[in-house]
Amino acid sequence: MKRVLSLLILMSFLFLQVAPAYVFAASPSASAKYIKNKNVVRASFGNLKGVKNVSYTLYYQGNGIGQGVEGSFKPGKKKISWSKDLFLGTCSGKVCIRHRNIKNIKLEVISKLTNGKSVKKLIKVK
Repeated sequence: MKRVLSLLILMSFLFLQVAPAYVFAASPSASAKYIKNKNVVRASFGNLKGVKNVSYTLYYQGNGIGQGVEGSFKPGKKKISWSKDLFLGTCSGKVCIRHRNIKNIKLEVISKLTNGKSVKKLIKVK
């Protein structure tokens, strides 16, 4: 019995020495905050290591009309976080007009990873 137990312990030790170590990266993170006095949503993205591309769509209602903002970025090898203020309104040149009565803000984020997989998140902001 001691011999069998010793053999099992030895085999377990050898297996741990030659078995590959798998490290799973954490999923990319995203958050959003409505900043009323600036009429923007601050979108923040983190844990971008291993992320090839991030695309986002902000949906909201302004004066009862569906509105949206789209964008994307490539984090690059050194960038691990990124944030952007998304204006809730319309601009032409340097003239911008705020949308009013903002409701139902949602941010959809799709992160394409370097391993070919995608992570999709939907965040309810307001």
